[in-house]
Amino acid sequence: MKVQLFYFDGCPNHPPALERLKHVLRQEGLPEHVEEINVTSPEQAQALAFLGSPTIKINGMDVEPSARDSQAYAMACRTYRNAGKQDGLPDEEMIRAALREALGQPAVEHDCCAQTVPAVAVKSGKSKSSALVMTGSVFAAILASFCCMLPIVFALTGLSVVGASAAFAAWRPYLLTATFGLLAAGFYFAYRPVKTECAPGSACALPTTKRSGRVVLWLTSAAVVAFALFPYYSGPVAEFLLPDKTAHAAAPALQHASFRIEGMDCAACAVAVEGKLKSVAGVQTARVSFEQKAAEVDYNPAVASPEQFRKAIEGAGYRAVKTNKGA
Repeated sequence: MKVQLFYFDGCPNHPPALERLKHVLRQEGLPEHVEEINVTSPEQAQALAFLGSPTIKINGMDVEPSARDSQAYAMACRTYRNAGKQDGLPDEEMIRAALREALGQPAVEHDCCAQTVPAVAVKSGKSKSSALVMTGSVFAAILASFCCMLPIVFALTGLSVVGASAAFAAWRPYLLTATFGLLAAGFYFAYRPVKTECAPGSACALPTTKRSGRVVLWLTSAAVVAFALFPYYSGPVAEFLLPDKTAHAAAPALQHASFRIEGMDCAACAVAVEGKLKSVAGVQTARVSFEQKAAEVDYNPAVASPEQFRKAIEGAGYRAVKTNKGA
């Protein structure tokens, strides 16, 4: 009887496979002579019909019946289905059945549906958890910056903020904490060491799915940072998106009105309020400062009034207090 064990250097399952094979040979009263063949290249793996390390053949037949027609030759660690679970070694009953088959003896019943899975990563709930974590971090980052996104959205649509941006501003520290906490969890899932049956550097040591998952994680991180930092560059974005509706025609006998504005959280809020003021008929110029929390309006008193400006500011969702005595 010809008993062969195929392997490649570095596969951690080679020694225990040899020990298990010799143990079964002793139990069956057979010589413990095993020919060990070290596979060193993909070309050799193809020539020897090597399905991964370890592969055991009895008289040239693979010990796993369902793998005998497989052509998934690879320089990788091999797994076997034992009792419905993936394992890096064939169980003793599988080896014993192959020996008895070679001897022409009745084989004990074994798992007929077992399949060899060389160099294939078995997906689990971990990838789903990682995806949920990354999605959650992006969503939390967006919510954290809603205080400065909403003024732009509502200014574009003509709706009123009605204090919504202030509510999100109050929650921003907590949402940012959740954002980066979820992102940290994503990096943990992607980079934590995982116990594996694969040899270092083998085809299954780092599955393609895991590499692509890490790429997605880094792209997600970039998106999270961009959303989280939005309040710091919201001003230019708002100026680009919101049109200047100031009437540039000369207006006679202009008057000036000043307001203190309460509730602005970022430069985008100031741009949104400024857009509201410029949309009022009769306004010649309107300037809103986020830093000073103030609005300055030059207007034609025959067409507009400070009361209209106050209503426009409050319509944007902020509180306006007139600070001069203009008409």
